[in-house]
Amino acid sequence: MGGIGLTELILLAVIALLVVGPQRLPEIARTAGQLSKTARGAWQSLKSEFQTELDLDHNRKVMKQSKSSASPKTPKDDDVSK
Repeated sequence: MGGIGLTELILLAVIALLVVGPQRLPEIARTAGQLSKTARGAWQSLKSEFQTELDLDHNRKVMKQSKSSASPKTPKDDDVSK
C-alpha cells in the first residue's frame, strides 16, 4: 500500500522518456536522485533533532518527578516543639 510497483515504475520511465527526450533523461534522473538524497538527509536530521528534544523533555519530567517523590515531607520546626 502506497508503494510503487514494477509496472508503475516502467510506466513512469516511458512517460519521462517521451516528455524530456533521451538526451536530457540521464541529467534529469541524476538531479532527481541528488534531490532525493538531500531531502532524505534533511528529513533524517529533522527526525533526529525532534527525537532528541522529546528524549530531553521526557528525562526532565522523570527527574522532576523523582526529585519530588524522593524528598520526604518533614514536619516544620514549630510542629516538633509543641
